[in-house]
This record gives sequence, C-alpha cells and structure tokens, in this order.
Amino acid sequence: MIRRDCLELIAPLMTDQLVLSSQSGQRIEWFHLSQHEGNLLVGMMGCATGVGMGLALALPHRRVIVLESDGSVLLSLFNLPTLGNLHLSNLTVFVFDNEVYSGSTMSEPTATAGKTDLAAVARASGIDNAVTVDDLEGFKEHGLPGVTGDGLHYVVCKVEESLWHREIPRPNVDLAEYKYRFVRYIERTEGKTIPFIGLG
Repeated sequence: MIRRDCLELIAPLMTDQLVLSSQSGQRIEWFHLSQHEGNLLVGMMGCATGVGMGLALALPHRRVIVLESDGSVLLSLFNLPTLGNLHLSNLTVFVFDNEVYSGSTMSEPTATAGKTDLAAVARASGIDNAVTVDDLEGFKEHGLPGVTGDGLHYVVCKVEESLWHREIPRPNVDLAEYKYRFVRYIERTEGKTIPFIGLG
C-alpha cells in the first residue's frame, strides 16, 4: 500500500475536521494534497497525538484527525495509555507505518520492521478497536469511517517506503504562519477568540 493513495482518499472528505500532522514525510504529502485551513503541522516528532487529544477534549463536537508515522509514535508511546483511558469519541489517529525513518534523507529501520506491533501496543493500552491495515480495501473499510464518523479510531497503515515527499517542493510558509492560520480558522468556525498573551 502507498501512503499517497491513502491520503488521496482522505483529502476530498475534509469539511470542518481538524487535521494534525507530525513532523515526518506524510506531512509534506498531506499539505501538498490538502489546503484545508483546519490543517496544522505540529513541528516536532512525537507530539501530534498529544496535541490532537487536547483539541479533541476542548472541542468534543469537532472531528480531530491525527496523521502520525511509526517513528513519531515510537518516540511518544506514553500517549497510548492516555488515549486508551480517555477514549475520545471524536478522534482518529492514522499511523503510516513504513518501518523506516524516512522523513529526511536517511532510511534506517524502526522497531516495527522487527517484532513491534503498534496496533497490539495500542490495544494493550486500552484502545480496543486499534487495527492494522495493509491494503486499500482494508483502509477504506477501517480508515475512512474515522474521517467522517464517530468513535475513537486508531488505524496503523502498513505502507511501502515511498519517497514522493522528497520530490515535492517544500511549502513557502513557516510553522508560525500555519499556526496562526489554524487558530484563526478555529476562531471563525467556533465563534470564539483565542488570546495570545504578551504579543501586543
């Protein structure tokens, strides 16, 4: 399965969902495919799931989608027991597991290239419906309902090591610009002001 194919299935389904991506290859692909104002690049590996949980708690009526990588999840396994205990009904986490650290120019194996099963770790952490899919039919069956439906979804997507993200021109905006665009989108759609302390 190719990660790009999965993202191309998700992108047309975006309405008012909030989409967070970790700092890895899929964030470049996603921001190339989707110009949705509800996109936020979380600029550190391992932090997107935590930020997603916070948004899902603060905005229980909004669907929050997190795009993770195996490398990012392995850096922040502490998020899984928290998510298992919160069991947020408006959160979906997609883990694109290509079994390598390939967001930069290196391609070194992650633990999932060996015996580590992230869906099994998630289930052991209390995320009962965590699943692994390895083809597009499985992604359509188990992944797409998490984009527009209800419930907590944790979908580990076994994908090939695609290097398409290295061929895409990098965005010409920085993390701060993405952040402010995201915040203003939430303000506009929620009818609330989000204060920035000490900046004016």
